[in-house]
Amino acid sequence: MAFHKAYSVHDKEGYLNAFKKDGFVVIDDILTAEECELSCGEVWDFLEMNGKVKRDDPMTWGNDCWPREVCRNGGFVGRFPFWKRMKKLDQTRLNKQPQSWRNRENPKMYQVFADILNDPKLWVSIDRYGVMRPAKVASEVDEEQVWQTKKEWLHWDLSPFHYGTSAAGFAPNDTALDKDQLKKSYGSTLRLQGLLVLRDCPVENGGFHCVPGFTDERFFQWADANRDTYGALPEIATRNFIEVPDDDPMRKEIRQVPIKAGSLLIWNSQLPHGNFPNESHDFRMVQYIKMIPSSDQEFTPAMQLDRFEASEWFPEEFTPSTLGKRLLGLEEWP
Repeated sequence: MAFHKAYSVHDKEGYLNAFKKDGFVVIDDILTAEECELSCGEVWDFLEMNGKVKRDDPMTWGNDCWPREVCRNGGFVGRFPFWKRMKKLDQTRLNKQPQSWRNRENPKMYQVFADILNDPKLWVSIDRYGVMRPAKVASEVDEEQVWQTKKEWLHWDLSPFHYGTSAAGFAPNDTALDKDQLKKSYGSTLRLQGLLVLRDCPVENGGFHCVPGFTDERFFQWADANRDTYGALPEIATRNFIEVPDDDPMRKEIRQVPIKAGSLLIWNSQLPHGNFPNESHDFRMVQYIKMIPSSDQEFTPAMQLDRFEASEWFPEEFTPSTLGKRLLGLEEWP
């Protein structure tokens, strides 16, 4: 299998240079094979909870059985712990996924985020798993079924026009800056997104794609060129999530990024990115992760919400480490 170049967690100079050049980087051997297997098991536990899906029976993977809680576009599993419209955390499955919590406090992953952000005091998002079904199995089960996620999906989770970004996985800061203030202060904080790869993702399994190097100068130039046209559309002007127009020439520069299991992918939120469909016999499974400096002005840790007690978030099998407590905002950074 051919995978994108990956760096060792010990090669700080290598991965910092790659990130600066391309706007993304892959670090290998963050998770062990056992940790990947346990994480995939939690994805299957979620999929099977409706009583229709069975992990060992492809005939149950069709649209008539597949959970509605799995996003059709990107394969995101379940809901974020949205504080404004959720009375219980049960529907997120967070309180039944001990390995996902262990992954969030993985010290090797934390070190890479800290190195790229140049800040040791970080908070981690409470994000979701992602799963993409194998299209070749779909054709064998029912030729009329389409399991693929959205094609040619390219977007930003950070608005190029006002610099507001998605709060998914964090809680909003009640004293957050308004959009005009955000625009004036933008640049002091690097925005990062990431994912842990739980199964090998060669090109045929679908996965992450992006426009390498489309950060900093190119990002701001594109925003200036489109601010009074595309950026002025009512459905675009107020959003943090921005789709790249279908006819934009940057789409000719899209590169697919195949990654092996156990690796960490981190990208700059200025980078146009998305998923490309799975066309294989195998599943794609990942866990989405973000980290931000604790000095961030927009967000706070989701676990600092008064609505839920810590005992409601954590499974019985998990107790956060000292690092985990600091990343989750349960303890102050020294």
